[in-house]
Amino acid sequence: MNLGIITGKTSTNRFTFSVSDLSHAKKFHYVHVQHPEGYPVLAYITDIEREEQSTHATATLLGYRDQNNVLRSLRTPLEPGSTVLNADDSFIRSTLGLGEKQGAYFGILEGRDKLPVYLDLNKLLTRHLAVLAKTGSGKSYTVAVLLEEIMEKNVPIIIIDPHGEYSTLKFPNDKKEDFARFGISPRGYSKMIQEYSPDTQRNPDAKPLRLNIKNISAPELMHLLPGKLSSMQIGLLYSALLDTGGTNTDLDQLLISLNMEEHPAKWTLITVIEYFKKLNLFSNDPTSLQELIQPGKCSLLNLRGIPQEVQEIIVYKLAQDLFTARKNRDLPPFFLVVEEAHNYAPERSFGEAKSSIVLRQIASEGRKFGVGLAVITQRPARLEKNILSQCNTQIILKMTNPHDIKAVSSSLEGLTSEIEDELSNLHIGTALVVGVVDLPLLVEVRPRKSKHGGEAVNILETFADFPAPEISDDGSSGETKKAVLNILKPHMTKDEIKTLLGKKLKNIKTILVPALMLTCKQKQSYFQLLFNLTNSSIVTDYERGTGIQIPTTFEKLSEKEEKIFQYAMKIKKDFTPAEAFAASGYMFSETYDLIQTLVRKKYLLSKGQTYTVHEQIQVFSSLADKACHEKNDFVPFPYDQKLIQKHSAQEIVNLFQRFITIENATECYFVKYDVEYTS
Repeated sequence: MNLGIITGKTSTNRFTFSVSDLSHAKKFHYVHVQHPEGYPVLAYITDIEREEQSTHATATLLGYRDQNNVLRSLRTPLEPGSTVLNADDSFIRSTLGLGEKQGAYFGILEGRDKLPVYLDLNKLLTRHLAVLAKTGSGKSYTVAVLLEEIMEKNVPIIIIDPHGEYSTLKFPNDKKEDFARFGISPRGYSKMIQEYSPDTQRNPDAKPLRLNIKNISAPELMHLLPGKLSSMQIGLLYSALLDTGGTNTDLDQLLISLNMEEHPAKWTLITVIEYFKKLNLFSNDPTSLQELIQPGKCSLLNLRGIPQEVQEIIVYKLAQDLFTARKNRDLPPFFLVVEEAHNYAPERSFGEAKSSIVLRQIASEGRKFGVGLAVITQRPARLEKNILSQCNTQIILKMTNPHDIKAVSSSLEGLTSEIEDELSNLHIGTALVVGVVDLPLLVEVRPRKSKHGGEAVNILETFADFPAPEISDDGSSGETKKAVLNILKPHMTKDEIKTLLGKKLKNIKTILVPALMLTCKQKQSYFQLLFNLTNSSIVTDYERGTGIQIPTTFEKLSEKEEKIFQYAMKIKKDFTPAEAFAASGYMFSETYDLIQTLVRKKYLLSKGQTYTVHEQIQVFSSLADKACHEKNDFVPFPYDQKLIQKHSAQEIVNLFQRFITIENATECYFVKYDVEYTS
C-alpha cells in the first residue's frame, strides 16, 4: 500500500515524506522503502504534521538485513522521490527479529494485530532483565506474563515478593479479557507454585521459611545484625565468637559468652543479638535449597507484613546461599525475580541495604554460573546503577518522573530521542522492549492467563453508592440491598449462574452468611478455618456453604478431668483405664472415676473395656484437614438477604481455644445462592 513520497532532505537516520493515505499513516507505524542499491529498508513514523493543504510525516530508519541476515544501518541515504509503502507483517518480522514460536509469547506488535512478538527466552534469562515503570502502569502484570511463559518451559524460578501479589499465579484469570484476539486461554499454575514465608501466621497458605544458621561466618553475622556496631562492639563480638569456637553461630552460646564480658558496651550488643534471635528466621534445620530450586517449580517468597530491615536480611542470606550453591553446582540453573528492587539494592546516594552486596554480585557474575536475575522497580533512579546497567534486557512501561526517564535512557543502547520522549505517553498495557530483540519495540502485552493480584484498591469506587452496612437484618427478601462488607467473594457471580442455568432457572437470591475466619496455630504452622455463625459448622464446601456440624456447649471440667481428657486427645487412639492411670499419676480408682465422669459429660465414649474421644469432639483433633484457603476483604457487594448471627465471635474463639491455639479471629460473610428451578 502506497503511503506517500519522500520529499526534501534525507539522511542515513531519518527522512520526511508527503502523506497520501492518512488513514494508514500513524505514529509508530512501520513503513517500507526501497534503497537505491536494491535492498528493502524498514522505518517507523515518529511524527506527523498536518497543514491546510498537505500532511508530512517524519520517519526514523531502523535498517535492513544483509545477505548474511545481519541487521545493518544505512551507509547512504534514501533517494528523494522514493515511494513509501506500508510494511507487511513478514517483512517487519524478518527485519526486527521478533523470534520464533518456541520463544516466550509476550504480546503483539503495537498497531499490528496479526504480528505476535516472541522473545528469545535464553537471552531473557541469561542477560538479566529489568522491568521499569511508574506505579500503576502494569509492572507486576507484565512480569507475570513472562513468568507464565518461563514456567511453561520448566525453568526453576524464585520470586522475592514483598507484597504477596504473585500468589494469584495459582489461579486462572477470571476477568473478561480479549483472549481470542491473542490466541490464549486462562490457566492457573497451582501445581508449579509453592509459597514460603517467615511469617505463616500472616500468610497461612505458605510453608515456613527458615534460613541456615550453621554457615554464618563472623563477618557475615556482623553484616546481618540490625544497626551499625561500634569498633568496641565489633571487638566484643569477635572475642565472644572465639570463646564459642570461632565459627560457632549458636546464638544462645554467643549470648552466654557476651554476658561474661565486663565491658558495658556488651549490653547494647546483647540487646541486638536477642532481637536477631527473636526474629525466628534462622534454624539448624533450614528450608532446603534443593526444595526451593527444582525444575518445573516456582518458589514464591511471600514477605507480606515483614519489616523492611528484616526483609533485607532474608533476601541477603537466601540469595547468598542460593548463589553459592549454584556456583558449587549443587543446584540447577535458576531465575531470581526481585520485586521492588530499589528497596533491596538502592543507589548508594539513597543508602545501603544489607542485600545490596549480593544482588550486585549476582548482577555482575550470575550469567557465568547460570543464575538469571530480574529486577522490577517503579523508581529506576533509586536502583543501584551498576545493577541496572548489567540488565541487557529492559521492558519499560509508562514513566513520567524525569529523573527515572534519565536513569533509563542513560542505561539503554539504541533508545532514540523520539522513543525516550514517548515513555511518558505510553498507554497502560503497552511496553517498550529493549535488548532481547535487535531493535527497541513497542509491544501490546498479552492478557495474563493467570489471575492478576496486583490491582490498586479504588477507594472511591469501593464506597460509591453503597450505604453503610446494617446493624441487623430481618432476613426478609425484597429489593436488593447493597453494602461494603468484609466478605469472601464467590467463585461465580449471580449473572454467571443465570447464564449457566438459562431457562431452567426460575429465581435466584444472594444470601450472606455471617462467619468467623479463625487463624489457628498447630506446632509451628498456621492455617485458617471458616466457621458458620448461624448453624455451628466448620465450612468445608465453600461453594455450597456446607460443612461439619460441631457442638458449641460442653460441661466444665475440673483440673483432673481436663488432664485425663487431654491425654485422650493426645494419644488419638483407644485406651484402657490402666494406661490412663500410668500416664496421669492419680490413684487407679480415682482415674477410673474420672473416666466415667468424662463419659457422662460426653467427652469420652465407652467401648466396653476401652475408651476413646467422643465422636462429637473428634472433629477438633483434625482441624488442619478442614482448612479454608479463601481470602476475605472489604468489597462492595449487592445481596438479597442476610442471615441472623446466632453465636458471638468470642464464644466461638473460647470454644476453639480449648483444643487449638487461636492467633486471630475476623468476622466476615460468605455467599450462598438460593436457587429456585422451573417446574
